[in-house]
Amino acid sequence: MEIRQLRYLVAAIEKGTLSVAADSVFITQPALTRSLKNLEHELGVDLLERLPRGVIPTPAGDLLYRHAHLIINEVKKIKADVPLAAEGVVGNLKIGVGALFAQHIVDDVVWQLATTHDSLSMGITVGFFEGLINKLVEGNLDVVFSSLPSVNVPEELIVEPLSDLHVSFVTNKDHPLAEKDVCDSKDLEAARWVIVDQPHAAAMFTQFFASQGMVTPASLVRTDSLELIHSLLKRGGFVSVLPRHLIHDSSVNDNLVELKVKGPPISRKFGLIYREDIAGRPLLAPFFEGIRRACKEIEEGSY
Repeated sequence: MEIRQLRYLVAAIEKGTLSVAADSVFITQPALTRSLKNLEHELGVDLLERLPRGVIPTPAGDLLYRHAHLIINEVKKIKADVPLAAEGVVGNLKIGVGALFAQHIVDDVVWQLATTHDSLSMGITVGFFEGLINKLVEGNLDVVFSSLPSVNVPEELIVEPLSDLHVSFVTNKDHPLAEKDVCDSKDLEAARWVIVDQPHAAAMFTQFFASQGMVTPASLVRTDSLELIHSLLKRGGFVSVLPRHLIHDSSVNDNLVELKVKGPPISRKFGLIYREDIAGRPLLAPFFEGIRRACKEIEEGSY
């Protein structure tokens, strides 16, 4: 099996026809077809199903396609990193950051790395858990720093919890509920809500109401934009659930307040997620050290 064969397979599956795939990798169609046939013969399985107007992957082809993406991305990293290895910490580090942490912890760590390692470049992708994990598995990210919902992750990933994320109910300081000593179930059920539109966030939200014997609110806005959540809260009339560090950041939420709500506190872990095969990559070490140190300071109350 050769890297070029994997590239040809990826091109064939993504383009959907062998002629277009051949053009995209700058070889003739007969040469591409012959290379893919040789790969199928070597593995002993059909990788593509030939249709009248193109090709689609077989189950085996789909599995190899996902592995091929990862291998091709790793080869790109090797070509970029190895020539510069003698210079110390160099190369391009691709970091995935949970949207809740883009202005918390990670900004300090990235600033420290950028100002102390002149040969290190970084690409920062901000998103939500599910999307970041997919990019990590595909090799488009080296590491993810995020909250850690109670969901299964692919077995090749290492999940390293580092600290606790505390979540609170929040609204505008002028909202009627802001004046209440304690919000009861009727208050919460009748409120107009805006929440993060992600499976794990929706599950946490629903689980809280169910645990308190309440009905999930009917007036509910879901969005994948934290900026929109902040904007709606500031305009008034909405209630949400947000991590306390975002609520207490006066530069972002100077007119928001925490609601006092009956029931146990809501919390979950946050930390690092990375693939086992790159855990020891020297390029990752400074980032790991910075994140672990910052989270330890949070635990000790000195961050």
